[in-house]
Amino acid sequence: MSFPVPTDEQRAAIDHRGGVLRVLGSARTGKTETATAIVLDRIRTGEVGTDQVLVLASTRQAAAGLRRRIMAELGGTATAPIARTAASLAFGVLRAGAALVGDPPPRLLNGPEQDVVIRDLLAGHAAGDVTGPDWPESVLGALPTRAFRAELRDLLMRAVENSLGAADLVELADRHGVAEWRAAAVLLEEYDRVTALASPGAYDPAWIVAAAAEALRTDAALAGQVRAGLRLIVVDDAQELTPGAARLLATIVGLASPQPLDIVLLGDPDSGVQSFRGADPAILAGGAAAPLDWTTLSRTGAATTIRLRTAYRPDALLAASRRVASAVGSVGEVAHREVVPADPRAKGTVETHLLRTPSAEAAYVAARIREAVLLDGRRWGDIAVVVRGGRRSDSIRRALARADVPVAADVAEVPVRDEPAVRPVLQLLRAVLGAADGDDQGDLTPAVVVELLGSRVGGTDAVQLRRLRRGLRRIELAGGGGRPSDDLLVEAIRHPIVLQEVGIEATGARRVAAAYRAGLDVVAALDEEGRPVARRDVLVEDVLWSIWSALGLADRWRATALAGGAHGARADRDLDAVLALFAAAARFTDRLPHADPMAFLEHVEEQELPGDTLAVRTPEGDSVAVLTPAGAAGRSWPLVIISGVQDGVWPDTRLRGQLLRSTELVDRLRGRDWSWRSAAAAVRHDETRLFHVAVTRATEHLIATAVRDETEQPSPYLDLLEPGGVQDREPTEVSRPTTSRELVAWLRQNLMAAPTGDPDPAVAAGLARLAEAGVAGADPEQWWALRDTTSARVLLPRDVAVDVSPSRIQTFEDCPLRWLLTTRGGDGPPVGSSALGTLVHDIARDLGDAPTERMAAEVNARWGLLGLTPGWVSDRTRALAHDMVERLGAYVEQARSQGWRAVGAEVSMRVALDRAVLRGQVDRIEADEQGRVRIIDYKTGSTATRKADLPRHAQLGAYQVALGAGAFDKHLTEVGLDVGERGPESAGAALLQLGKAAGRRGAGFEEQRRLDDDPDPRWAHALIEATAEGMSSGTFEARPEEQRCQRCPVRRTCPAQPEGASLA
Repeated sequence: MSFPVPTDEQRAAIDHRGGVLRVLGSARTGKTETATAIVLDRIRTGEVGTDQVLVLASTRQAAAGLRRRIMAELGGTATAPIARTAASLAFGVLRAGAALVGDPPPRLLNGPEQDVVIRDLLAGHAAGDVTGPDWPESVLGALPTRAFRAELRDLLMRAVENSLGAADLVELADRHGVAEWRAAAVLLEEYDRVTALASPGAYDPAWIVAAAAEALRTDAALAGQVRAGLRLIVVDDAQELTPGAARLLATIVGLASPQPLDIVLLGDPDSGVQSFRGADPAILAGGAAAPLDWTTLSRTGAATTIRLRTAYRPDALLAASRRVASAVGSVGEVAHREVVPADPRAKGTVETHLLRTPSAEAAYVAARIREAVLLDGRRWGDIAVVVRGGRRSDSIRRALARADVPVAADVAEVPVRDEPAVRPVLQLLRAVLGAADGDDQGDLTPAVVVELLGSRVGGTDAVQLRRLRRGLRRIELAGGGGRPSDDLLVEAIRHPIVLQEVGIEATGARRVAAAYRAGLDVVAALDEEGRPVARRDVLVEDVLWSIWSALGLADRWRATALAGGAHGARADRDLDAVLALFAAAARFTDRLPHADPMAFLEHVEEQELPGDTLAVRTPEGDSVAVLTPAGAAGRSWPLVIISGVQDGVWPDTRLRGQLLRSTELVDRLRGRDWSWRSAAAAVRHDETRLFHVAVTRATEHLIATAVRDETEQPSPYLDLLEPGGVQDREPTEVSRPTTSRELVAWLRQNLMAAPTGDPDPAVAAGLARLAEAGVAGADPEQWWALRDTTSARVLLPRDVAVDVSPSRIQTFEDCPLRWLLTTRGGDGPPVGSSALGTLVHDIARDLGDAPTERMAAEVNARWGLLGLTPGWVSDRTRALAHDMVERLGAYVEQARSQGWRAVGAEVSMRVALDRAVLRGQVDRIEADEQGRVRIIDYKTGSTATRKADLPRHAQLGAYQVALGAGAFDKHLTEVGLDVGERGPESAGAALLQLGKAAGRRGAGFEEQRRLDDDPDPRWAHALIEATAEGMSSGTFEARPEEQRCQRCPVRRTCPAQPEGASLA
């Protein structure tokens, strides 16, 4: 909808002259258009010149938009900005004052810079360098924290906005018995002195507005110059006025001048996104507790209110916004809520949907957006997704990217520190600064290295990281070391020469290491002993540039961005974020030229809000906007989706400023009785105003979504949009495909669900059309289930012997497919209990039948070989290893008492049996006084063998076959055992349970009788031959069994499991 001609109310506002005019209207009633028309009318009639008009906006972006609109209509230029913010106006006043007396121009401090000063003051107090305030005991523990500084900064800003000095704050503290305010007053006075000395002419936004008002009151020459150039002041979005900005306006109006000055305030008291900066809608609404009565801005005493009654939105959206507005506490004016649609026939819809999970919610949002574009003919730029906070947008952005939805890269929606492309650069900066200060590793911890490798700049996925760890451990063990892989990762970044011996999996690590070294070379030099010494007067811009250049990502990301698509959009955002970081570094250096790089790092990391930057960014193009209410304010879209409307998230009813009671300070100044209930109500009203802003961004269709599950519940705000009881609503299912991939999957699912031989012709035709268009997965030739066998050849020809490991026979017998896949890499690297078992086996081999105490000491000596990170997991695993060697020692003593002695440990064997060749090692060979021999196999796992399975245990049977075939004759002869012509007499074989399977009764001894005593003495021979034939064949069967399949490492590639069904 547009505004073809002014309404009667708009025409009355345009024609109004004299005094102060207040124009109230709900969203989309044409307030900004009215403000523009008022300015244009005065200029075109010659009543004022462009340099005699001042338009105030709530943000720099809004001010820029008003300037472009007005100057485009006029077709000219102005010598001064015609539209600006209150802080910009104050800055201009102070700059004019400085020029009158020949002082340098003022400088605007931002919040992080202010925080640096406060942090240094508090640190000086804590160190005893300066006597600090007498803080109450309730806040002493919080003094060193960032949260305390944020609360203190907020309290000081509220005080300054309300024209309170240190003495005023002390008086209020004594009157109301608030010790926190008295202590803050001392720090406020100290802060003023320090900033005046260290940064003369520097102001933060709250101070600069108050300073400008004070300058106008005390400097007659400045007051005359400012007032002489003004005939009209128009304030758009006046509900965002702070008390300080309102007082500055009042000061300007009160200046003596023969020229009349008209004031026009336009806004909606039910909306607001700047309350966290002290904005007070009561100023515009004329509430009883407002810090300033808007009618006092009139010098003539004339004060008029005009309410815009025509809204350019459909009636359904107007009704929803009225219900939301009714939940906002009245601050003096509600009549503006009653509006009528400009076009009663205009169609609009309001929908609310509950989803089962957050991922389903994100998928539903993506589906509705694609439906709007593909089916309803919308442009991507016609759609916006509004979320409560920046972090909530991440899942939405990922879901939209998966659905091939272009998303506008809005760097300002999150602090620069939180951008995925910036975070690793800042981590590298902190690491090199720490190393330059003499710390061997700085902040380069294993966790940081892993995060760096997996970040945008590292590009190392989980598989590559695992291979890198294995490669570094292999090199470490080959060199006789035993450090864990965590330590080796850190060492590889600090000294990357070892990465030359690792393959492609170390690509990301080499890039990170190069950036770390480049940054360190800038911030530190080596002394005579080769230790890094921090350089003086290093600029943070130089350090960041060296790190970024060494990463070598600029050209790659640029090429990806130019290629377009989802990856291109991400590269766009990443490059924008890096530009914003360098812009922030440049501003920091300009403002604090003597601050060290660590101060900049803390400056950036402590930014809780998006920075306001003029850095060049990628044009949005035709894309969906994902933003917060603050980012959406002043804009509109035909379709708006409000996502994540959860209880506890929206409204977020956590009380603000309670530690130092800043909200109570404002209430006391307004003469309001303060209580926890009133504070909670104020927060709730602010949250509702935010929601009202989000709701009123839609001009045709509004959709709100939330999740309802065991942990999350929808917000009561949904009932305001669509009354009817949130809890009674059925969840919305995400079923309609909106991408080619989803459509192919949906069609194939329906095709497979049809009765055999009777598919739906429409489904088949749809797949055929998609296949003709080249959509992946649509052509039946690409379906695994319909593919012919690629090869039926056997693994080994008939005339080739087959190596058979006794330990693998049972695995093959249980599931031939699992044997095939795990013997070809499906098992992965040894971890956890398998690595622990290897350690215990090695100790048993190397120490023989040593005393338990010695084996326990050897466990401790070799513990580093496992590479476990120190902590409770490592301690628990070590205790388990001690239990294992204790059970082994107990068994050795027991066996010795029964006449058995060890005659071999880790003895290799190889013996041919027809086609099969038994190959492997046995853990322990024992002999008794009669020369009988038995084989012992150590088990360090947690699962015991069933008693019924022991007589035909495949591994033990294979060992007995090998013993009878002479596999150990040579070894037994070498240790002095007489094997005779027929070989040694077998005494059977046994499993020795050393792990948790042994229970509390010591080592579990599970014995298998001699093969000759079995009813079928040849059962093991037959099993070995059958296994050899199966292992060499061309077909491997999957044999599902519930317990085995739960622990199977290759179930994702098994056609008998749901995960691998597509391979069937």
